[in-house]
Amino acid sequence: MKRVLAATVATLLISTFGFAAQTDEEMIRARTQEFADAWNKHDPTAMAYVWSADGDVINPFGRRASGLTEIQRMFADEQSKGLKNSTYTITGMKIHFLNPQLAIVDQDLEVAGVANPDGTTVTMKPHATAVMTKSGGQWWIAALRAFAYLPPPAPPAPK
Repeated sequence: MKRVLAATVATLLISTFGFAAQTDEEMIRARTQEFADAWNKHDPTAMAYVWSADGDVINPFGRRASGLTEIQRMFADEQSKGLKNSTYTITGMKIHFLNPQLAIVDQDLEVAGVANPDGTTVTMKPHATAVMTKSGGQWWIAALRAFAYLPPPAPPAPK
């Protein structure tokens, strides 16, 4: 009887108040979506605060930033120029846990509405690989490398 009562109370708490503990994979997915939401609000401070204090990033154009201040400045610069009207969507993700506090996260992305200097817009489809660490019960990006795939080389000419 006590077990049934305890299970009923636990079920009510979870369904009523959402007390279900997230798995690490769910936490990482939520954290990466937090970044996407901050991008879509064009909030460079919120974008940067997904990184660890000593984290770094290399964007698809080869621009680098290290530490929260530099990362926030880079995002502020980008979001005030060619990316100011862009939208960021995660189209695919694979998470590989190296240990309980360390994961490699591969993401396929779509960044629509990227402004060209001539006023036209394009959609980019970069890939990002992140090393994420868990500290203080939260997942943080320690390093992120975003890049665009090169087209495959042309086949050899027929002989």
